[in-house]
Amino acid sequence: MAGIIKNKLRDKKTKQILKRTTAAIFVILTLAITYLPLPFTWDDIYAAVGLYQEKLNNQELLDLTVTFIDVGQGDSILIHTKDTNILIDTGPKGNAQNIYNVIRALNIEKLDYLIITHRHDDHKGSLDDLRKLVSIDQEIIPTNETKMVGISQNINDLTLEFLGPVYISDNLNNMSLVIKLTYKNVSFLLMGDAESEEEANLIRTYNAETLKADVLKVGHHGSDSSSSEAFLNVVQPSYAVISVGADNEFGHPHEQTLDNLNQVNAKLYRTDRDGTILCTTDGEKIVFHRLE
Repeated sequence: MAGIIKNKLRDKKTKQILKRTTAAIFVILTLAITYLPLPFTWDDIYAAVGLYQEKLNNQELLDLTVTFIDVGQGDSILIHTKDTNILIDTGPKGNAQNIYNVIRALNIEKLDYLIITHRHDDHKGSLDDLRKLVSIDQEIIPTNETKMVGISQNINDLTLEFLGPVYISDNLNNMSLVIKLTYKNVSFLLMGDAESEEEANLIRTYNAETLKADVLKVGHHGSDSSSSEAFLNVVQPSYAVISVGADNEFGHPHEQTLDNLNQVNAKLYRTDRDGTILCTTDGEKIVFHRLE
């Protein structure tokens, strides 16, 4: 008799746990359906209930954080300091909520600048949807007539230098804005989709010190049309980040590019394998985190 009573009590407790679990799942899904645009992902649900924030809270964030957001086959880079927030590119269509989740997790209320490197959909596809989610003070969206080369913008302790495109090209990839970001003694070179032709233009136009960078955002998703040996030998990056979609139809990143990066001993991060990647620095040391 005692065993029967014990089993009944255990069954009752199990049922209560199942009811509470079901209720919690129902609340989470209700919040997601109410507040998140369709279609939503589990990352969106995590963000809605604060779990995405917890992922970031577990990371050591220094003065400057450059986040390479996993947007599949495309680019989106969030630059964040205590006083300044800049987004470069918005990835292909369908990534606005994903990008906003990262913005929100970093407690960013507005973007000071939103920069589109060039007008391919994998770099600007989510722009219209993102405008509905976050306030943007200033947008920089170049055309063939826009001349950005030579412009240097000092924002607090950050310096943004627009190094390219050096010349007008019929190849839209080579019309990408090439941006060097410098914070104290640490620099990032963000290549957009610039290919080897534009890399050669950069080498001819600038001295090696200007092109040298600690972190290279690899051009054109790791295509063999970019990241030539000559260019990498000048830049000499300690770290390289490839923003690329898993199992993409283009075969990016190409083996030749990976070999070239290996030749200069660049430590490689890839969004298709590592997910969203945070690079944080105090202007001296550089630390990478995978926001999986």
